[in-house]
Amino acid sequence: MDTAMSNNQTEYLSRPATAETLGELVRGKPYNERTLINWELDGKGPPVTRVGRDVTYFWPSVMQWLRNQEKAA
Repeated sequence: MDTAMSNNQTEYLSRPATAETLGELVRGKPYNERTLINWELDGKGPPVTRVGRDVTYFWPSVMQWLRNQEKAA
């Protein structure tokens, strides 16, 4: 898990750190960074914050997005 999450100094994660952390949480191994890019392009991934060309993910928003993926059986 990304050190930013473990020491709670920041709630914003880079795309690579988000892919790693979210993948480990959901499926036990990191997602490829390209997966998040594709999800963003398809409009189905977690929300992103863009500052110029830089992309970052606000972890509480990622967790909210994950909760919103829940479907009734």
